[in-house]
Amino acid sequence: MNSKTLSNLISTVFYVGYFPLRGGGSWAALICLLYFIFSKYLLIDIFNLSNNIFFIMNLVMLILYLPLGIFTINRTITKENPDPHHVVFDEWVGMFIPMMFIEFNFVALVLSFFIFRFFDIFKPFPINKFEKLPKAYGVLGDDIIAGIFTLICILVIENFYIFPSL
Repeated sequence: MNSKTLSNLISTVFYVGYFPLRGGGSWAALICLLYFIFSKYLLIDIFNLSNNIFFIMNLVMLILYLPLGIFTINRTITKENPDPHHVVFDEWVGMFIPMMFIEFNFVALVLSFFIFRFFDIFKPFPINKFEKLPKAYGVLGDDIIAGIFTLICILVIENFYIFPSL
């Protein structure tokens, strides 16, 4: 597999960005959510990994996602199409941010998905300003900020409301 094909594979989240239904970003964020839930249950509940080790592993992955995303997205975008719909790794990264830091609760995680998609689709200020950054920085930037805003919203909601355990 050549590096261009590998970059396309990663930037489209294993071709999720090419799903025939519109909303590749929603699919990538949803698959990220399901991946996170599955990995938590597998690693913590089945293999008895500590919560701290799980958090550190995910933090390292998030840090690695940034240069990986910049490299692969820059190899996938073109001047003619600087933010193509099939590039959805940015949604994966943006969705990953709140999931890492909020309390692991099914309701909170699902709510974070919808809040993230709201911020990602409507791009209120200042999220829309990050979209204007050049190349992969703009593709990733707005989603990273949308993920941070989602995290803040969930933390504020958790301050006033106790999510039910499911």
